[in-house]
Parts: sequence; structure tokens; C-alpha cells
Amino acid sequence: MIRQLCYLSTAAEPLDALSLAHLAEGARRYNAQMQLTGLLAEGGGYFFQVLEGPRDNVCAAFGRICRDRRHRDIRLLQDDEVSGRDFGGMCLALAELDVARLTAPERMFDARAIPMLVSALKHTLPVQMRTHRAMAAA
Repeated sequence: MIRQLCYLSTAAEPLDALSLAHLAEGARRYNAQMQLTGLLAEGGGYFFQVLEGPRDNVCAAFGRICRDRRHRDIRLLQDDEVSGRDFGGMCLALAELDVARLTAPERMFDARAIPMLVSALKHTLPVQMRTHRAMAAA
């Protein structure tokens, strides 16, 4: 089984394109080494990330994120064992998060927020399964 974790956080400071590219490159190297795949979406002062992989590796990666000073107000939205990866082959897909499409992001505390977050991504991604799982959990 694969562990899949999703979170939403507030950016401690705005990121320019170069800073985001630098962050993504470091995360891709780490994820490849740790057998992790997933998605990072950023926009409007928020990060939304999906991490998936071996249980202990996802836990270690999330621990690093929680200690990373670029994040504040980290909200764990989902932490489940799943039968397969949604982002297989992608060490870290990047997407833009369109916060104008979000309703009260500061109130998103659980998996019910995932369908709205996914709909706010400016990217076509294989997230159909996650959306259905989150809606079923609501």
C-alpha cells in the first residue's frame, strides 16, 4: 500500500518564480531519493501539496515540511493508505493554485476541501480518484 498525504499551508513570505523553481528542484531531488511522487500547487500565498509513497518516507517528508520556515498554518487534509499512486512517474508535478476559485481557504481543515482545491488548480492532472475519495469521506 501507498501512503498519500495532502496538506494546505500559508506561505510565510511571497515566492517569486525563481524561488519556487529552486524549491521545486530541491524537492524533486529529495522525492526521487525517497521514492515519493506528488504535486505542489502554489498561489495567492498558499501551498497545496500531495505526497505519496512508502509510509515512513512520506512521514519523513512531511516532518521536513512542518519544520520548513517557508510554511505557516499547515493543515493536514488527508493522510490515508491508498492502493496506488495518483502521480506515479512525477517526482513533483507543479501547478498554479487559483485562490480566486477557493471559498474561505482559511477554513479548509479536512478532506472535504480537496475537491475545491483540485478544481482551483490550473493544470490537467490525474486527480479523479482523489476527488471521489474525498467526496465520499465528506
